Amino acid sequence: MPDARIAKRPRVTRHVQAAESLGRRIVGGELEPGAVLPNATQMARLMSVSRPAFREALKLLAGKGLIESSPRRGTTVRPRAAWNRLDQDVLRWQIGEEPNAGFMRDLYELRRMIEPEAAAFAAKRATSARLAGVDRALALMEDAEPNSPLSVEADVDFHVSILIASGNEFLASFGPAIRASLTMAIRFQRVSCHAMDHFVPDHRAIADAIRRRDPQAARAASLKLLAQAEIDSKEALKLKGQAA
Repeated sequence: MPDARIAKRPRVTRHVQAAESLGRRIVGGELEPGAVLPNATQMARLMSVSRPAFREALKLLAGKGLIESSPRRGTTVRPRAAWNRLDQDVLRWQIGEEPNAGFMRDLYELRRMIEPEAAAFAAKRATSARLAGVDRALALMEDAEPNSPLSVEADVDFHVSILIASGNEFLASFGPAIRASLTMAIRFQRVSCHAMDHFVPDHRAIADAIRRRDPQAARAASLKLLAQAEIDSKEALKLKGQAA
């Protein structure tokens, strides 16, 4: 039967409800990698949806890397390494509305691999139009309350704008992929951490180095920001644990 939490959302279509219910079972480990799903008729009946709606649900899950179908084996759960971990729904199904320590560790490892070099490339290559995108995001951060949704959105836009300003299309392609994870992490960090006075200056230091065309300074400023952000996130996790 559909997940009771999902049934309370009347505007969500039936195939999306079915995809979320099945996706939660997969991500939560109830359906392990390699498991073969019952045929579409059985599954549609079990989930109280039509066969066409269930097929649409399978397409959604396949697009997130959770399942695959073949004529000989039917529909199977894919290995965890094949899942699109940065997909907004997969993130939510896996960790809920707030990140955990494992998520934070993995995210900051990824960010340290990508963002400092993207900032260095942006200092070398950014066009005036792409620099303007970085400046717009920074200006919004400066004007917004630090823990407001607008500030979080501007913060995410700032980092994505730098990936675009790098001039490397592969780096730029990480922007849409990590937007959901960045939003989740920054929102949690902002709401839970009370020391917010460094947020804007740390971002401004990166933007200033990019404008000066100083790759080393841009790389160093990015690493400094990430180190502080990770400290803030760990503190937020600690506060969460104390409140539990």
